[in-house]
Amino acid sequence: MKELRLKIAKMTCTNCALGIEKVCKKIKGVEDASVSYVSSSGVFLIDDTSLKDKIVDKIQSLGYEVLKDNESLDEAKRKELQALKKNLILSLIISLILMSLGMILPMFLHGAHSNFTLISNYIQLVLAFVGIFYCGREFFIHCFKGLWARNLDMNTLVALGSFVAFLYSVLVFMGVFEDEHFYFEGASMIIGFVLLGRFLETRAKFRADTLANKLASLDTQSALVYQNDGSLKEISSTFVKAGDKLFVRKGESVCADGTLQSAQGEFDLSFLTGEFMPVLKKQGDLIKSGSVALSDNVIIKADKKAMDSTLEQLKDLAFKANNAKMPIARLANVISAYFVGFILLLALGVFIFYALHSSLNEAFLRAAATLLISCPCALGLATPIALVSALNNASKHFIFVKNPAALQILYKIKTAFFDKTGTLTKDDLSVVASDLNEEDFLKLASIESLSSHPIAKAIVAHILKPISSLKGEYESFLGLGASFKENEDVYLLGNLRLMQEKGVQIAQETKEFLALNEDNAPIVVYFAKNGKVLGVVCLKNELRSSSKALISYLNIHKIKSVILSGDNEKSVQECAKALNISEFKASLSPEQKLNFIKAEKNLCLFVGDGINDSAALSLANVSVAMNGGSALAKSAGDFILMNDDLSGVCYAHKLSLKTMKIIKENLFWAFLYNALCIPVAAGFVPFISLSPHLAALAMSFSSISVVLNSLRLKKKL
Repeated sequence: MKELRLKIAKMTCTNCALGIEKVCKKIKGVEDASVSYVSSSGVFLIDDTSLKDKIVDKIQSLGYEVLKDNESLDEAKRKELQALKKNLILSLIISLILMSLGMILPMFLHGAHSNFTLISNYIQLVLAFVGIFYCGREFFIHCFKGLWARNLDMNTLVALGSFVAFLYSVLVFMGVFEDEHFYFEGASMIIGFVLLGRFLETRAKFRADTLANKLASLDTQSALVYQNDGSLKEISSTFVKAGDKLFVRKGESVCADGTLQSAQGEFDLSFLTGEFMPVLKKQGDLIKSGSVALSDNVIIKADKKAMDSTLEQLKDLAFKANNAKMPIARLANVISAYFVGFILLLALGVFIFYALHSSLNEAFLRAAATLLISCPCALGLATPIALVSALNNASKHFIFVKNPAALQILYKIKTAFFDKTGTLTKDDLSVVASDLNEEDFLKLASIESLSSHPIAKAIVAHILKPISSLKGEYESFLGLGASFKENEDVYLLGNLRLMQEKGVQIAQETKEFLALNEDNAPIVVYFAKNGKVLGVVCLKNELRSSSKALISYLNIHKIKSVILSGDNEKSVQECAKALNISEFKASLSPEQKLNFIKAEKNLCLFVGDGINDSAALSLANVSVAMNGGSALAKSAGDFILMNDDLSGVCYAHKLSLKTMKIIKENLFWAFLYNALCIPVAAGFVPFISLSPHLAALAMSFSSISVVLNSLRLKKKL
């Protein structure tokens, strides 16, 4: 089996994604299909690549668009939003004019000259045609193509409801039926209200998608490759192939998996393991793409082409996980096919009944009223208006919601998985303890200021006083530390191994000090002068100030917390103990993290920040990324904590609870309204008559009530 990936535009809801899956799975040779409305993408398992054209044609026949890449997808979304905005504005203007001509002006111009009435009728006819069939053309396109593919959705009701009202009004205009009223404004209002809900939802999703293309920032856009004559040539990293020798400068990312040709080098592998400390690699060691060189001018021989590298595999893993995530089917969409089918049959039955027992005029009136009253304006606004209000609330509290649908499931999570470094702990080191006196610590910091190593930066940052420049000879030892010669004095700073290799004496007082702080601070820097240790500095990744409060909040809400980290066992164990988390896993690869998410039976949350977290973030039911994390993690997360404050997870959970309460109230009112009004419109309730005119007004009242209820979400929780 082969995989086919497509970017799909013009999907308006999760029901669109489900419809594409359903139709494409019927194509012979398509084993499976997974389409994501959230990421506007689809993955298809096919027997042969020749099926691509059939799949693309089938998707396009449903009214959707297949695009080439992310850039064209963004451009298509931007154009779609602009077109939707124009249609909405024009539709609302036309609806207001039609209401004035058809409902308000006749009250003040009763008995006016017939010429004015005739002109008004012509204007209403033309405006209604534009408002319904131009502004609402997408509803009719999706309706007809959906009916052809036997896929009913809310587009079907919107299109048929507005069309029947328009058709009846045209027949009245032509004198076929005797009626004093047109229903052009009611048909136009249907289009306007549903367009409003769709515009709000599309705009929210478009704004959320602005981070999606930051994946490009992860790539090394160019690479320096040795030529046969020994010269260096800069080429696009995409074209690096197996066997190429790469020259990687300090601070640059490795673009392809390969073996180290230099004697040794230090690399930041946090993208893969999540572990903060740099790793020393020796000649012949494997260097994975995405690693950042911390040593000057290392040489790497590519073992495979860049497009097959570890970084690309991680992106691939994240992409698949995103499409494997079950689509969040909203309640209105889940039942839409059954609801629409029922209404169509009911309207047909009403038409036939009154055509046989009364008149064709009455049959059209009742059928039109039934379709109008059941049009999903309130349903179409119930979720988008609530979500937009919730998104505004979240943004005020520094929470960026990339996937608005995640708000509908966050409140139901039972397990919360956390990465450690950069998530529960800060992503930089802090000095915890030191037995150096003030003068010696200042000297150590002055020497460390000559290095860009993470440990050196932490020690320098701990000094509040200005650091004076030094004159002497500085030499670094990869993976060990450094030395500094000043006049007749020789200083050494580094780990225990460096001290042992140089024969430095360690006083008993220093050993006792380390014993007291060993558990609390696993990273130790020894500082020696002329063969004798002056003291040590103990460092660690400190917990974020909001970590304990978050875990306590989750415990109160009976949500289990688990740490999944690529860091070493001891470091993870200390973090779990400090936060009172009983379950944790250490030294995990990205695939192992992903497997834990797959094995989880409950709805789960994943909070992370690194490239190695991206696949788990994509697959989890709900995911939260730190703003200070990698671009890949942020593109995979449903929520982004803009100020890296974990209390935002608590607020998002509260907001999810409130949002779903409001949405359920909106849906309850919308369905109750339909349950009460549809029988009246169909004429099943004695002594009560509901014309298409009143049906349109009732539909408007329902929509307004939903909007007002949703605005309650703008208040601070």
